[in-house]
Amino acid sequence: MKKIKVIHLIEDLKIGGAERVVANIAEGLDKERYQISIWCLAGGGEIADELKAKGIDLKILGIGNYHNPLNILKLILLLKKERFNIVHMHGYFATTIGRIAARISGIPILVTHLHTTHYNLKLRNIIVDKILNLFTQKIICVSEAVKKSFIDTEDGAKGKFIVIYNGIDKKKYTLHQLDDRREIITTVSSLYPHKGHTHLLKAMKEVLTSFPRVRFWIVGEGPLKEKLKKEAINLEISSQVSFLGKRKDIPEILSQSVLFVLPSLREGLPLTILEAIAVGLPVIATEVGGIPEAVIDKETGFLVPPENAEALAEAIINLLKNPKMMEEMGQKGRKIFEEKFTTQIMIGKLENLYQKLIGNYDEDKF
Repeated sequence: MKKIKVIHLIEDLKIGGAERVVANIAEGLDKERYQISIWCLAGGGEIADELKAKGIDLKILGIGNYHNPLNILKLILLLKKERFNIVHMHGYFATTIGRIAARISGIPILVTHLHTTHYNLKLRNIIVDKILNLFTQKIICVSEAVKKSFIDTEDGAKGKFIVIYNGIDKKKYTLHQLDDRREIITTVSSLYPHKGHTHLLKAMKEVLTSFPRVRFWIVGEGPLKEKLKKEAINLEISSQVSFLGKRKDIPEILSQSVLFVLPSLREGLPLTILEAIAVGLPVIATEVGGIPEAVIDKETGFLVPPENAEALAEAIINLLKNPKMMEEMGQKGRKIFEEKFTTQIMIGKLENLYQKLIGNYDEDKF
């Protein structure tokens, strides 16, 4: 059987949620049916290195922007040479230059993948996106919230939007008993303003007045790291807060924790929350984006308003006072994870989509 050639385009593959989704897709798709390639348009990164080491076909093109026509021409020529059947694009940069180049190259199936809610796009970007949507077969959203945010502004392509939830490999995440864990509260995310760490630090100070033995682990890197360290010093909680940086042992870190917190200001569907519920952690998170689709308020954790340190602290203290509630929430979270958010479910839905799209075209086009 002739394999279907699929190319995934993304700006780079540094450590991040969307980048890890691309990696999970590349590793999870049926290799007997699909020939998978990944092209990083601008640069590589840690995840790119990992995929290369695993034998995934991956190229770094060194295309820094789409304003230079020569960059678009370069991508057109490369796509024409390889004759892919499906171009699957991630992130605004890749979905813009990728769709222009793929359309001109004559590739029959264009798929975009939206990993975060619609935000702060300029009018010209929205107009360009609307035009390119006309030539796009399907637009995958990682949550219903992401889908709604784009349909509200780009309703002309309403019938093209579908939801495929992110998934992670359940074999890597084991349900642990909270009794076996230390009093550690963990958050995992890049250290950028929209992740809300400033509000978490303020909440931590309040939590420590009631639970002085609690320790906080902040996992991730980003431009705010030194600023956040100074904030912890100013709040006089630096001895109870550890900045762990980038880590590859997230399942092990979470298995030592009693609670996971994510204070983001915007999200699509964060993989870190899926990892937390996969190991049976209750979750306290902000009620933004697709988070309420993974965290059921008062059942698998608590949802709080964004930018509200007081509400965050109150929810954390409430759970720490109720170990039985924490255990029950963690078990319910694991059940929801197994029902909706595994890699196997995500890959199954994506392969079904690919087959449906391929079925709309004659074999002669391939």
